[in-house]
Amino acid sequence: TTSSRPSPLLLRDSISDNTLFVAAITITIITTIDVLLLPMASGRFGRLTLPGMLRSLAAWALLAAALCLSPNAKVEAAAAALVDAATKISFDDNLGGLPLFGVGCRRKGPIKVYSVGMYSDGKAKGSVSSVPKSNKVDALSTLRDSLKSSKVTTFLLKMNFKVGAEKMADAIAESVAPRTSDSGAVETLKRLILDGIAAKGAATPGTTLQFDCLVDGGVKVYVDGKEVGSAPGLCRAFVDVFLDDNGVSPAFRDSVVENCCEISSASTVVVATQTSQSHSHKRFLHRKSHLKLPNLPYAYNALQPVVSEKTLRAHHLKHNAKYIDTVNQLLNEGDAKLRGLSLVQIIKNVQISQNNPALYNNAAQCWNHRFYWKCMAGSGGGGEPTGLLAKTVRRDFGSFNNFRKEMETEAMKAFGSGWVWLGYNKQKGKLEVILTSGAGNPISDNITPVLAIDMWEHAYYLDYQERRIDYVNGFFDRLVNWKYAEKNLKHAMGKGFIPDMLHQVSHRGLPLVAGIFSANWAKQRVIHMLFRQS
Repeated sequence: TTSSRPSPLLLRDSISDNTLFVAAITITIITTIDVLLLPMASGRFGRLTLPGMLRSLAAWALLAAALCLSPNAKVEAAAAALVDAATKISFDDNLGGLPLFGVGCRRKGPIKVYSVGMYSDGKAKGSVSSVPKSNKVDALSTLRDSLKSSKVTTFLLKMNFKVGAEKMADAIAESVAPRTSDSGAVETLKRLILDGIAAKGAATPGTTLQFDCLVDGGVKVYVDGKEVGSAPGLCRAFVDVFLDDNGVSPAFRDSVVENCCEISSASTVVVATQTSQSHSHKRFLHRKSHLKLPNLPYAYNALQPVVSEKTLRAHHLKHNAKYIDTVNQLLNEGDAKLRGLSLVQIIKNVQISQNNPALYNNAAQCWNHRFYWKCMAGSGGGGEPTGLLAKTVRRDFGSFNNFRKEMETEAMKAFGSGWVWLGYNKQKGKLEVILTSGAGNPISDNITPVLAIDMWEHAYYLDYQERRIDYVNGFFDRLVNWKYAEKNLKHAMGKGFIPDMLHQVSHRGLPLVAGIFSANWAKQRVIHMLFRQS
């Protein structure tokens, strides 16, 4: 197993598009001066002086520091992931809000066909947390019984070796068939796998097959994130394929026992790295939590007439501040290990949402509000988006009007308090409108937020009472910060700081250097020609 290291949260918000151009041009100019102009002036063309070298190194060091804060670095800190030692294929620590139980390789002789990871709810994981690892048979038996009541248990298969569609379908069907008497359901499963893989010719390395074993007994099949269909009555048989005594991957069963058994209650609540920690890190975990109320990016009267100064002051100084104070209190009075988690880690942790709802809800509201404040602009907001965001909205919704209508419809569906989100689903590669109740956040389902509208009454009731649609219309007409939404979309799609920086350097910086060099070369030719003529 390997672990991912937590990284700073939301640092990308401090990096603007202008910074990309300024950084690229600054470094280009400094390098040009030190490498070309100063040596020319001193008659030592092509020789870099020591001060010039130091200035160039300092400039590139600043660029390296900026890249460390790029949106393409992991902004959302994550808990430990697992890597299959046999294939080096990694699995995220959670899938759709479900924690990872274990990973393993399916071998066929010397061939490593695929790696499999299992995800299910925290209750099932807790059922074996006190079972000794040495008692593997009882642990797996207890886990299989516990999974019967789980709403969904997901097996994610990642291909390591190319297998034809028919062979792959036969192999999985042959593993399920001895564990059920329903041959018709097995044939249905086989046909679904065959149809899903046949569309791309074969199950090539990198192909993912996802099987959701549902509480109603069915098994839903996905190929590369696209739903193919459902086979009824095979849930228990499919679970047994990997977890019973004759399971197809002994390495997978060992991994499940290793990661789920003999775990303390604190560890089951905090899905974190199980490696040894340094003394400094331990001291960090035991520090007091000091979350601070975020500053608004505009004045309290800047959102009028859509949101009055009175509403914004109460919303920010009373409600947002209360969430901050509550999170600090719960962290400082609770388990010290929880203090080492970021807001995103808390939101994505299924065990915390189930076992500590007060911490989960208040932490989610802290994150939601910090995001929401930036979704509005004190000036220049509203209207329609441009650039990449506009193109993606048209692609996924047909038109901006369709998108806005869907956002307004979902906002009106909110029963009581909640949030309406525009999010980017990386698995499907598209934008989606999501309605969450209470403090819900699409991060829990691995969807990256792009835009949010707060539908809690304290966000609009003083100004609009029951006329929520007027509040939503005002948000779109005058307030929405499309520039911020586009940054979030670029981050989600992997088109953030590093690609933009490379684009700026290659399309502006390098031509500038080439222009200066060419101009100097032309000047030297002219001088030589004049001397020759004289």
